[in-house]
Amino acid sequence: MDNKVFNVIILWAWPAWLFCASKISGWKSILILEKSDSPAQKLLLSAKWRWNITNVRINPERDYATDNSNFIKSAFYKFWTKDFLEFLDENWIEVKEENNGRILLKSGKVKEFQKKLLQLVENKWIEIKYNSEFLDVNKLEDWTFEVKTSNWNYYTRNFIVATWWPSFPKLWATAAAIDIAKKFNLKITDFYPALVGFETKQDFSSLSGSSVNWKLNLIKWDKIIYEESWPILFTHRWISGPAVFNSSLFVREDLKASKSKYKVRLFIPDKEITKRLLSFLWFRINKLKEYIISSDIMNVRRLDEAKVCGWGVKTDNLKDNFECKNISWLYFIGECVDVTGKTWWYNLQRCRTSGSICANGINKKNKSEF
Repeated sequence: MDNKVFNVIILWAWPAWLFCASKISGWKSILILEKSDSPAQKLLLSAKWRWNITNVRINPERDYATDNSNFIKSAFYKFWTKDFLEFLDENWIEVKEENNGRILLKSGKVKEFQKKLLQLVENKWIEIKYNSEFLDVNKLEDWTFEVKTSNWNYYTRNFIVATWWPSFPKLWATAAAIDIAKKFNLKITDFYPALVGFETKQDFSSLSGSSVNWKLNLIKWDKIIYEESWPILFTHRWISGPAVFNSSLFVREDLKASKSKYKVRLFIPDKEITKRLLSFLWFRINKLKEYIISSDIMNVRRLDEAKVCGWGVKTDNLKDNFECKNISWLYFIGECVDVTGKTWWYNLQRCRTSGSICANGINKKNKSEF
């Protein structure tokens, strides 16, 4: 078994790692441990047709589900969407803005974008080990980390955990970050499906396949906890679409086990009334002037169907540079932190933000060590 020493080791190779690794000073040796056989697998899966890069309308206090909104607000103050757009411009990557503030590749060539991003790290002292099964990590008496994989043991002063959500098992996603957090007695949140559809008490089967632009209120115990005006899609007893997906971020509990009462309220503008919808409203409320549908939420879709999942290491464990407060040189960034954003690539921007801040923190902290 081969043993190697690196200044920095990052667990898993997308998406937060890229910005983190590219911004760490080049005279540090960096190792990326990737469980799959190639980088950016999740990027290519998500970009089968068109791919959103970021969103210019991000409001960190409004658009992310977390127990500490001040933490994510502080992070975006240090690396905002505009900082990423400046990076794209500097690297000759052309983009365009579409509805709801979405930023997309102008060329639509996702593999070309992937290649340009990987070029950021090609000229640095960065080594990527593919097909690396993470087994365990220990902190030794000399304050270095011993990182065990299926093929090698590695040693490092700085260990960065940047794993994916476990809602993508086909892309080798696991709960490795949670296992590491538990080992070091860090506070974590439980898994819950997010960006996922609702099962409602109201039968919407007659509207199945319809897509509408209505205002949606998510209500808990008669109090509005979230509202959205993006598209809604009806699928038999389920409702989905961006407005519903984003609302699901704020259902942070098991509805079957909880006694909490969640309800969805839909406001229908006159211009959205179709013959099909008119028939639905007439037989259910008999008051065409009300144009409001309310229904209890019975359940959410399964974790393996969720676009993301809410979970992770609580921000209370972390300093503002994403280093653990009680475990020096241990960092958690990207998707394994308990900060989950709305659909249309709020989460990808969050990953870049955390990666950039983490790198700056390492550069500053280790300036005199290497």
